[in-house]
Amino acid sequence: MLVLALFALLTVGDAAAAQGSPEPEVPTIVVTGNSDVSATPDRAAVNLGAVAEAKQAIEAQKQLNQIMQRVVKDIKALGIADEKIRTDRLYLYPIYSNPGRKTDQEPDAPRIVGYRAANTVRVQVDDLERIGSVIDAGITAGANQLANFSFELREDGKYRREALKLATQEARVKAEAIAAAMSLQLGEVVEIREEGARMPYPVERKYAAPASAGTPIQPGQIEVSAGVSIRFKLNPPRP
Repeated sequence: MLVLALFALLTVGDAAAAQGSPEPEVPTIVVTGNSDVSATPDRAAVNLGAVAEAKQAIEAQKQLNQIMQRVVKDIKALGIADEKIRTDRLYLYPIYSNPGRKTDQEPDAPRIVGYRAANTVRVQVDDLERIGSVIDAGITAGANQLANFSFELREDGKYRREALKLATQEARVKAEAIAAAMSLQLGEVVEIREEGARMPYPVERKYAAPASAGTPIQPGQIEVSAGVSIRFKLNPPRP
């Protein structure tokens, strides 16, 4: 019995010792990779608008409505479908006077002297050759603001996948270089994350004011970007 009790005590002690001495943690390294892939845009978005001012709010709004009705009508006449045109912004706000300060007197309180109405429509143009015509038609009809202009991709999936592939390759190359510099071996992947990707952005974008020959447009190319963050294990050098 004494021998059995002693054996059990030694067994428990060995187990406790084993639990109290965990295996050393394997070192890891985290690297990031980023890549941009160029693509030719196949769609554009044009934001055209107008601003009108009058002493009465209803008059400013009425003038603006007349202008924008002509703008939309002339753009549709180019073959742009109704669903490709939408109201983007609509404003109506007062215009205040800016009274000067008189000597030894408090300045007069600002007062409303008129109203300013503004409206912007977003036009999606699927045929890039029509962009200049859309801009010219809108401004000829009375639009006095070109608020925004951008080139887009209908489907950017294949470009984004290619950018992710290149970003991943860049991350591995960086990890291998760091591991080699420390005389270690790059191990298996522990974790991988896709970093926040930016929306496609233009490399080059040019447009000019309407002219008799039409507004010239240079689509150029846009960039689709992707980024990844990868954690690798670092193994001891091979014997």
